[in-house]
Amino acid sequence: MSNAKVQPEGEGVQGEGGRPFRSQVSSAIASNSHLLAKAELYFTAFLSMSDMVSDLVMVARYYRNNEISFALASLICLGLNLTIQSAGVFLTKPLDKQLKEQAIVWTLIKAGVDAHRVATKAQTQEGDAISTRADMTVARVIEMVTESIPGTIIQAMAIVATGDLSVTPVVSLTSSILTSA
Repeated sequence: MSNAKVQPEGEGVQGEGGRPFRSQVSSAIASNSHLLAKAELYFTAFLSMSDMVSDLVMVARYYRNNEISFALASLICLGLNLTIQSAGVFLTKPLDKQLKEQAIVWTLIKAGVDAHRVATKAQTQEGDAISTRADMTVARVIEMVTESIPGTIIQAMAIVATGDLSVTPVVSLTSSILTSA
């Protein structure tokens, strides 16, 4: 008779502490998954804010180069996004938070603030009509529909129309594409 320990079906190689190696790997992945989720939240917020700033830079560039139709189209998209975001804040936040929350929208940092609130598991505050996660999700959808996707189209049309493949328009277009994805 052999004294070899028989592994139960599916247990696999033993790791430290007698736990199956596969279980240890799963635990390690699970413990780091929240870090990856936070990193994704912050990266997406960074892209969103970068996209809006790069769009403003492009508006100034279009205006300076007398490409008024592209400047106006971009401004309309940005303005529509910010106006709808502002209306969303008005409808979902209590009156005593309006000034602060409106400032967050109009200073273009809402994506970052929302990401931080979700990443730190900030609780929905008393008087808020929707959860912090729902607020972030709705804001991102509004941004994609009113600013990122139309902005991508406008900037691509401007590049084709002008043939300008310099760094600024290409970076701004790339930012819009990544934010839309």
